[in-house]
Amino acid sequence: MDEKKGVKNGDLVLPGDYLGVIEEYFPGEGVKEDNGELYAIRAGRVRIDPDRMEISVEPVTDTPPLPQIGDIVIAKVIEVKPQAAIVQLVKIEGRNDREIATSKLAGIHISQVREGYVDGMSNEFKIGDIVRARVIANEKSPIQLSTRGHDLGVIYALCSRCRTPLVRRGDRLICPRCGHVETRKLSAYYRKLKV
Repeated sequence: MDEKKGVKNGDLVLPGDYLGVIEEYFPGEGVKEDNGELYAIRAGRVRIDPDRMEISVEPVTDTPPLPQIGDIVIAKVIEVKPQAAIVQLVKIEGRNDREIATSKLAGIHISQVREGYVDGMSNEFKIGDIVRARVIANEKSPIQLSTRGHDLGVIYALCSRCRTPLVRRGDRLICPRCGHVETRKLSAYYRKLKV
């Protein structure tokens, strides 16, 4: 008898390829179940989610990625309003090879900046800042982001007076050229990530 073998995470599969049995995994996107056996319905890479016991096939076509809830994104601040910062998505962390598939606009509401009270958005973000944020809602536009967490927040900022890259000193930013001191919702990765 021909023994069918299962697949591993990241395997490339074609439509009709055998993936496993229903006792092993729930069928996710790109997977169909036929008499208890799971088959790929599109070409792509196998993705196995061990927490949800789900197997799916992620397309490898040229469809740009959509930011999913929980994804970490890098974005540039383009507007600061009293209750929110509007940002332009640059990339999804871990998917450096691809452009983002959406309108690329996202928002960070004042309630999602940090734990605790935020006095005003202008003390947290400035136009041109590069931020690292987590996607918390993607059903409607703009996508909603959060910078709560020590690893999230501004990762690169310029002096609002002379546009020199700011240097971190504790929880403040200091301009090495003009000495101006500024505050931001800083990430632990400030000036440590390549953008």
